Amino acid sequence: MLFRSEGGLDRAVIQATIAKYLSQVRACYEQGLASSPGISGTVTMNFQVGPSGGLDFSKVGKSTLGHAGVENCISQRMMGWKFPKPLGGVAVKVSYPFLLRPVGG
Repeated sequence: MLFRSEGGLDRAVIQATIAKYLSQVRACYEQGLASSPGISGTVTMNFQVGPSGGLDFSKVGKSTLGHAGVENCISQRMMGWKFPKPLGGVAVKVSYPFLLRPVGG
């Protein structure tokens, strides 16, 4: 999975941290499926890891999902995520795509 980040945190560390929270993204998607069966697509989230490891912001950069409820849910959940503190006390901007599709689909 390709994503972009700018300095301060290793890509592998970002990936591992996101992996810890994937169940929250999946829960948002499952809620969306309940009201809109069959929705699928990629939601690319733009977020910034602040010097403390918390997120400064989380927003949808691009989406092919077409379900604002799921997109907003992911953005809100991400604000509670904790990353390791970036090196040098800098903020790290990240753009990360989540591929959402039904299980087995």
